[in-house]
Amino acid sequence: MTKRLVLSAIILLIISYNAIAEVPEILIKPTNEEYTRLSTGLAGSNISIITSDQLSLRKNDNIQKILEDYSGIEIRKYYGGIENVKSGIDMRGFGEASISNVLVLLNGNRLNNIDMSSVDLSNIPLESIERIEIIRGGSGSTLYGSGAVGGTINIVTKNSSKESSINSSYGSYNSLSGEILISRPLNENNSILLSSKMIETDTFRNSADYKNESYLLNLSNIQEGFKINLDITTSSIEQQLPGPRVIGGVYNYHFCNLYGDSKTNRNIGGYSHFDHPEGAEYGRTAERCNTAKRVDYADSESNSYNGGILYTIDELNKLQFNLGYKDKTEKSFYGANANTTTTSASGDRYSKTDVDGNLFNLAYENKFIEQSHTNSLKIGYDFTHSFYNSNRHRKEDEAVGHFYDADIKSEGIYFQNTAYINDISTAISFGVRSEDNYFKGRDTVDRNVSGFASIYSAQDHSTYNNKTSNTAYNLGIDNRINENLSFYGQYSAAFRIPNIDERILTKDYANTGVNGDFILKDQESDGYEIGLRYENMGLSLNASFFDIETTNEIQYNQSVNANLDPIKREGINLDFNNNLDSNTRINGSFSYVNAEFTSGELSMGTSSYLYDGVRYYTGSETYGYLTETALNFMGSDGTENQVFSLAGKKVPLVAPIKVNIGLERELINEYELLIDLSYVDERYVSNDQENVEPKMPDYYLVDLYVNNNNNFYDISFGVNNLFDEAYYDFAISSVFHDDAHYGTRNVYPLPGRNFFVNLGYTF
Repeated sequence: MTKRLVLSAIILLIISYNAIAEVPEILIKPTNEEYTRLSTGLAGSNISIITSDQLSLRKNDNIQKILEDYSGIEIRKYYGGIENVKSGIDMRGFGEASISNVLVLLNGNRLNNIDMSSVDLSNIPLESIERIEIIRGGSGSTLYGSGAVGGTINIVTKNSSKESSINSSYGSYNSLSGEILISRPLNENNSILLSSKMIETDTFRNSADYKNESYLLNLSNIQEGFKINLDITTSSIEQQLPGPRVIGGVYNYHFCNLYGDSKTNRNIGGYSHFDHPEGAEYGRTAERCNTAKRVDYADSESNSYNGGILYTIDELNKLQFNLGYKDKTEKSFYGANANTTTTSASGDRYSKTDVDGNLFNLAYENKFIEQSHTNSLKIGYDFTHSFYNSNRHRKEDEAVGHFYDADIKSEGIYFQNTAYINDISTAISFGVRSEDNYFKGRDTVDRNVSGFASIYSAQDHSTYNNKTSNTAYNLGIDNRINENLSFYGQYSAAFRIPNIDERILTKDYANTGVNGDFILKDQESDGYEIGLRYENMGLSLNASFFDIETTNEIQYNQSVNANLDPIKREGINLDFNNNLDSNTRINGSFSYVNAEFTSGELSMGTSSYLYDGVRYYTGSETYGYLTETALNFMGSDGTENQVFSLAGKKVPLVAPIKVNIGLERELINEYELLIDLSYVDERYVSNDQENVEPKMPDYYLVDLYVNNNNNFYDISFGVNNLFDEAYYDFAISSVFHDDAHYGTRNVYPLPGRNFFVNLGYTF
């Protein structure tokens, strides 16, 4: 791996020679300040701004694909990969917990819900976006609160546009999408902007059909001293779930869903073979596969309403109010292996979940400007209250068997100050946030309902009330040495509170030891970053080194969520942009991250049992029993246990190296060629904190696009995964790390070579 790291770095330095990504100004001055808190400045942070002009070159791409080209960002794809629907964003190596460690905002308002559902950015039209702001590391936690540990992404939409447009695209797997942007002034003081996006695709996985309709409406009113914005969004998603493919396998279910048999099949069940009259081996054949199993699905509808008022007291003082409400309803079905289209199984689960909440923000901004120095100060108050209600049934038309009810309330105050000195060549930032979070949760089981009579995962728990208090802060400096070179550095402390899904699937080892008792500690982190920016003669470079340490990190472990021991992450982010000549540009990124446990151990127990001729051990059933790396440990109660040390083990699902290189070449007759090359390193699979399972393989991808923009019309066409690479970026191992299950994992294969064509018209 060290050789690959050195080789990749050398290649990038040769390509970029003096170069990288567009240098953001020390003082970021967005055109619509009311939509962002970055206007105050976060000196010392590694920030990238993706402009609308840059987005216009990627007509057929989605936000996730564009973000993936930047350093420190990895996109984890599920459900077939087309349009990157339901994908997760990982910043700086948080693995499976990345969804909860990256804060995603739309116009400064939180898109992350209090559950563990990923933020689906594929439904936001690119034409509606003014810019995308990327804040790496935890400094954004001071401004936005919980969840900004790995980084923050803020998508700022247009509230007016000089042009309207329509785009449509068709591609492989019957993938059809369309975008419409209509912007009109209503009168001298009022304007309206409406954008919508429709997606429909079969995807390359059988029974993974996806359909989405989304709309965004902005109404803007400008009066003397006032600017008022109203944003309304709505989205409807229909998503079939194809299920995983299995590598290895010892059970009927596995043999019916093997990766090698077909990467496109839907998820089907397998009948038990133990009592088959012709013997166990007969039951492990395709004849016992349940092809009549119902198709799983996860549909959702969501809406949001946000109104903001920006009052300009004078040119140096501003007051901002924001009030919002959002709701989401999810309906999903997961069939057990024995389920059929006509007969339910006791393990079937239909869930109807409602999540809604409201928010209120108040902020005051003051600027002091002199010729040699200036100061920008923002003080704010945030309030959010979210509610979660989830009914679990055996199937859609049956009674509720398990009910969850929870709510989370947060109150936070913050200030962020940035001073510009030395003739504004040096910026120093300092910010602090104090936040209180209140959680309440309970669940009720009705054992008289079919499917819930004896299921172990459905447990009654008394109401759990908890209050926690957290502090976030950042200290940063940005110093411009000359017109070409600047250095920056920052130290920040961030936090995140557990989401409701993590609390539902949890075990508090230190206290109750009971599954699903809602008890988890808040996660805390602190870290620093140092970097440099260089720009000269069309070449630009941004490179940084970071170090992050977390305590009480919430990770999926031993089939439940738990607070694990300290985890350390360090790495390098590098972005570059190089204009080779007037017609050719090369850009790209290089990411290296080392994420590992610094201490801790897994307790394994000593008892064992035989099942189908295989011996299993209680506890984590770690592979340490076979490798003899387990240690004898005497517990506090005097009983002997087996433990497995996690110190030095890598965090699963984190690729140490990621490289992206893009070439843009202007051709004749206003045609432009874009070639993207990406490489993702091998990594450990989920649920393998012990690092004993085979790694997920690394892969290279090449995408090729051709664009033509001729007056009012534009056309683009291209191919993704040009060389038809067989790959996947998510896998989860069996909880049994023994000989019989070694190498067994569920994987989610991603598309091979696929094509698209896009047509657009601007008016």
